[in-house]
Amino acid sequence: MPRFAVERGNPFEDLEENEGDSHAESLKRITSITYIVIILLLVLNVCTIWIFKLKKIRYLHESGLSLIYGVLAGLIIKYFGGTVNKTSKAPIGSCDKVEYNTTGALPYYLTTEFKNGSETLKRIYAYTEYIPQGETATIVINKLSEALQFDPEIFFYVLLPPIIFFAGYDLKKKHFFRNIGSILMFAFVGTTISAFIVAIVMWLYCQTGLEAGLKQEFIFFECLLFGSLISATDPVTVLAIFAELNVDADLYALIFGESVMNDAVAIVLFDSVLKYAPYRGEQFSAVGFLICVGNFFLTFLGSFLIGVLTGLLTSFITKLTRLCDFPTLETSLFFLMSYASFLLSEAAGFTGIVGILFCAITQAHYTHRNLSAESKTRVFELFETMNFLAENFVFSYIGLFLFTYDGHVWRPGFIVASFLAIGLARVFNVFPLSGILNLGLRQKIPCKFQLMMWWAGLRGAIAFALAAEYSEGETRRIILTTTLMIVLATVLVNGSTTTAVLELLRIRVGIAEDTESDQIIDQLARKNIGDSDLHRLQEQTGLGELGWMFLKVDYNYLTPLFTVEGAKASDVFPWCGPLGRWLTSNRGNYGNEDITLDDDMLDDHYQANPDTEAIVPEQDSEHHQIPSASERVGTFY
Repeated sequence: MPRFAVERGNPFEDLEENEGDSHAESLKRITSITYIVIILLLVLNVCTIWIFKLKKIRYLHESGLSLIYGVLAGLIIKYFGGTVNKTSKAPIGSCDKVEYNTTGALPYYLTTEFKNGSETLKRIYAYTEYIPQGETATIVINKLSEALQFDPEIFFYVLLPPIIFFAGYDLKKKHFFRNIGSILMFAFVGTTISAFIVAIVMWLYCQTGLEAGLKQEFIFFECLLFGSLISATDPVTVLAIFAELNVDADLYALIFGESVMNDAVAIVLFDSVLKYAPYRGEQFSAVGFLICVGNFFLTFLGSFLIGVLTGLLTSFITKLTRLCDFPTLETSLFFLMSYASFLLSEAAGFTGIVGILFCAITQAHYTHRNLSAESKTRVFELFETMNFLAENFVFSYIGLFLFTYDGHVWRPGFIVASFLAIGLARVFNVFPLSGILNLGLRQKIPCKFQLMMWWAGLRGAIAFALAAEYSEGETRRIILTTTLMIVLATVLVNGSTTTAVLELLRIRVGIAEDTESDQIIDQLARKNIGDSDLHRLQEQTGLGELGWMFLKVDYNYLTPLFTVEGAKASDVFPWCGPLGRWLTSNRGNYGNEDITLDDDMLDDHYQANPDTEAIVPEQDSEHHQIPSASERVGTFY
């Protein structure tokens, strides 16, 4: 029977009023110090990043810096942060009945009732350790260390949404959708393969009995739970170096696209595995398996629809109103509707990560075009800054967690086996799927790209947060400690050696983005061109027939419906009558193309591509400037 130590001695003694005020003041001070520590770590990180950029030092990325600073700060807090000794003696709160959760672990909190004459007092106690009744236990508490404990709720509801949103909003859609088949294959099939490979390897290791207790503690369900969470990749370090070195855009798109979709898939997969908990046991349950599979697809589809519909609703509002005259209001609406997609998905029982990701992609393609020039810059810089601060905040917290968390359960053999498992799972993910994809791709995935993708499979914040959220019981704390070590090792080792691996594999860097060709192709997608020209453009761009069909539908129907660009909605949908006229914004730039090309630009293009016929209509002589990051968001390319 579990027993929980009473936090403040005798539970019948009420705190004096001044003592309660003192406790509240102390808590407030500790909380302030906690956030000061985090802010100082971020300030230190910003200054160090500036020095690294000035000196062009690339062997350590900002996420790695945040981890190192967090580890050092956690070490100082752990051993020099000051402690408080609290003595707890009888009475010991006990209970005759405990309802165990679905994982079979001890409850993290216990509600107790104490009788004192006619008075009944209720207390909630946190489990620390087993204390025999009647004995005295001295608990050493580091207040600052306790205050710095990782809170998964803050991560999932505050820090993660801006990170995922900016990833979708700043997406290079040309390369993403050109490789969409490969990305979806790696994200869905590859993540599932990785989860099961890790689960099988870890279950086999536990069955060997090399470490005491693991054979009984780790049933296959727990191993699959570990496999699903550790399959979430986070190659933020690698991608930052890729962007700085201008690595091949298709390689960037493959790794970036896989990581963005992989995070969403891993979260949904983890949630689906949890749904199997009531059916777990020695015998396989077909009913439980079908429920898990159904939950996986329902959750993903539901989140996808909520995200897209929220983005389209925002585009309607910004199109049919004059919010563009008030940039502050326009930016505020954009921010609130974007975050609402996350909350709506969560409230509907789906996953907010998928919802806000597809909301961001929709916002970038449609809503962005309706914004005023000032709002476009504001929105982009707002989410870019939030993404930077949230990422560094998370990695600093992960570093702090190494020393400030007292619940670590160290199993060295399990940790080593986990590294071998994720490496093997990555092999079965990348190379077989690349071989299958190359059978049907015009533009093959070369072997050196595959090796780089294998090396870029870092683990990060998603895996750690999932492990921290479900860390009750010794089994889950083994998973949490192991996940922490994997995150630290892959970010610091794999991330720091990215440049060396690029050189070793002889992958080209310094490749300038072909913006002029992209603008021409975007212009061509909006014209009625012949089948022979379309076939030639498909060969040149790598887009298949479905891609070009979407571009045509998007330009002819969706863009007029949801944006102030393109043709008038009343002309596109004449059968709608008054509704079509209502859908036509009075601030539209109708009949004007977004992209203007001059003769010199066209001449350069045809010299580089002599087989391309001059099928672009006449353009005016105004030179088109290469757009900035915020201006480029709204274009398909």
